Order: sequence, then C-alpha cells, then structure tokens
Amino acid sequence: MSNICYDGNRPVGHYDTHHTRDDMNTQFASKSSASISPFDLNFTVHQASFQAYKSRNEDRTAVLSTGYGWIVGVFDGHYDARVSEYASKNLIKEVDVRISAVIAENPNTLGDAIPICLVDTIEKFDATLHRTMVEKMHAMDPKPWSEWTDDDVPRFLGMKELGEDDPYPIMRRACAGSTVLIAVIISTSEHNLWVASLGDSEGYLGRIVNNRWTTTPLNDLHNLHNAAEVQRLQEEHPGEDDLIVHYRTKGEIGITRALGDAILKVPIDLASVLSKMWGCPIPPETTNRWAQQRHTPPYISSTPTIMNFPLKKGDMLVFCSDGLRSSLREKGVADQDVGNMIVSLAGMDLLDAGTLVSYENTIGHSFIPSEDINNIADKVIRNALFGLDNHRMAKETMATMNSISDYIRDDMSVVVVDIL
Repeated sequence: MSNICYDGNRPVGHYDTHHTRDDMNTQFASKSSASISPFDLNFTVHQASFQAYKSRNEDRTAVLSTGYGWIVGVFDGHYDARVSEYASKNLIKEVDVRISAVIAENPNTLGDAIPICLVDTIEKFDATLHRTMVEKMHAMDPKPWSEWTDDDVPRFLGMKELGEDDPYPIMRRACAGSTVLIAVIISTSEHNLWVASLGDSEGYLGRIVNNRWTTTPLNDLHNLHNAAEVQRLQEEHPGEDDLIVHYRTKGEIGITRALGDAILKVPIDLASVLSKMWGCPIPPETTNRWAQQRHTPPYISSTPTIMNFPLKKGDMLVFCSDGLRSSLREKGVADQDVGNMIVSLAGMDLLDAGTLVSYENTIGHSFIPSEDINNIADKVIRNALFGLDNHRMAKETMATMNSISDYIRDDMSVVVVDIL
C-alpha cells in the first residue's frame, strides 16, 4: 500500500517572475509528492499531490494492491487532514477485507453484492468515527448533552492519553471531514471497476475511440450545483430557510455527502457541545442560531453512490480532488468540458497537434511535453497550473500571502491508472 501526502508548511499573494525555472521546479517539488507504481504487467498507477496556499495539504491518496486486483482512494479533507489521513490508512483496508469476503462468498453475483458491501462499509466507518467520540465523552460524564457546561468541554479534552486514544484526535476525526472516492478494480478474465463516492472528488474513464479520447464520468458530484442533491436535501428538510445558503449546506460546507462532519449530523444538544470544543469548525454562535430554528439533522449524508464499469486494455482512469477542477475553471475551461480536459491532460501523448493546440489555447498556456515528465499525475497538475508559462509557475510556486483573501488555491491530488 502506498500513500501520497505532503504535510509541510508553505508561506502564506505577492510574487515576482525573476526566479529561474530550476528554482521554481525546486519549490514546486518541495510542496508536492509523486510516485509511480507498476503493480503488475496489466496496471501502472501514477500518483501526485500538490499543496496549495494552506498551512498543510488536506488531500490524501492511497493505492492498495489486493489478491483480486487493487483499490484506489482519493480523500479531500476539509477543516484539516485528520479524517482524510485516517481514512486513507484505514478505510481502504476495511474495504479490502469486506470485498475479499464478498468475492469468496458470492463469486457469481458480484454485480449485486459489491455495491451493498461498499455502501455498508463506508457508512459503518463513518458511524464508528462518531460513536468513538460519543463513547469517549460519555466515559468521562454520562449526563445528557443538554446538561454539559462550558467547563465540561476543556475537562474532556484535557483527558490526555496515548496516541489514537487521546480525546482531541478522536473529536477531530468526527468533527472535521473528508470526501471519499474509492475505486475497486477486480481483475479476473475481464476487468471490472466499481466506484464509491462521497462529496466532489471525481473520476473519469478515458478510452480511445477513432483515435480520439472519449471521456466517461465515474461518479456523481455531491455538491449544491447538482440539482439532484439539492432536491434530495429539500425533500429531507422541508421548510428550513437556512438549508442552502450560497451553495453551502446550512451555509457551512459546499458538499452534501462526506465522512465526519459530526456537527452537521448529530442532534442539536450534542452539536452545541461540540461547537465549544477547541478546533471545532462551527462556533457556538451558529449552533445557538440553529437551536432557535427548525433543525433536523443529519444534513450531510454518509451514504455513497456506487457506479460500475467494464474496463478494456488501453483504458485510462483518472481520479482527482476538486482542486484540479477549480484550477481549470479559473483558467476558463467550461464546467461541462472539465472532464475532457482532465483526460486529455493525462493522455496528451496521444493527442493530434491540432487538438493539443486547441486545449492550450483554451487553458491559456503551452503544455510541458509528455516526454519531459514520466509521472502522468504530476504532468496533469503541472500542465493544469502553469505548463511552460513562467509567470503562472511563479504565481503557483513562489507567492507569499499576506492573507487568505490575496489568493485562493485548493490542494490538488491526482491518481492515473494505465490499463496495459
């Protein structure tokens, strides 16, 4: 199993273009991670992650080789990296255990059994994050949440123990959050792909048809630009004026499904207690307002959507966090064209000259040639951000920020799978 993350600090804009390309490459490398894993004769997996203008990279990717194939995961954390880190190390392994059991028990009915297995595993993993926190709190004081006082919260967080049993990381794993994008490839006589998703990380299947890349989305995007998700929320929470504010669920977060985010999933009495804990992303002023209104959690779902696809030799899979989409949109790529651009950046060595130039014109800079970068995922990130444009490269690598309002860039992580 290989995990990609960068956990260092970067200065947080002002920048100049007097740096050499070598200097900027060095700075880019210090803020990124990349690897290539040739798992067997049939698959090669490229991973890369780039830290944006934050104190830490909240994205995590993971690839696990299994007895039946392999599993890829992309986890885009929000509020911090505790949930994405924990899921990248643990949820992937739990999925493997459960899928292995399904294959052993139901080898002829995988199409029915695997979706059920993935939904159950992810829902239970999320439930365990919340249950572990609640059990820890009740071990200190079993009284009702409505009776917890401001003094009880620091008393709980002060119950220091060793490692994973410390109250603070347990609370943060429940109260922070992460998207989930898990791809399970079962390699038998034919290759089959199942994709489970929570949130707005995304995946694409690229396939060459008539000498051109075709692009197939591999998952739904669970955000408030998705009309189906908006309708689902409105049907589950009728008559709540603050349900969707500025494309954010309860005015707080731009996605509708995720791991963690306990404060948006638990009853208001517990949410009020959690809001008083140091580091909780939602303050007491917000939960006090919720308490005066109609409030019917959970607002964030932990039920993933599942999709299944047959794969062929020569296919390419691209999985990424939403930072890549944000960067492409910023550079003028239309929302409906983002998937095609992502696949084309990954498979640019097969593009004809005219198509390549048209994509460069769309994005506004020339691309680094394929032969200059071995890691396809790293190439996608570099060409999405700056390509051969030194001014854009300086902006992405050398800027220092006076405040977060100076310049906003989300972390971006990419995993590319070549099916050989």
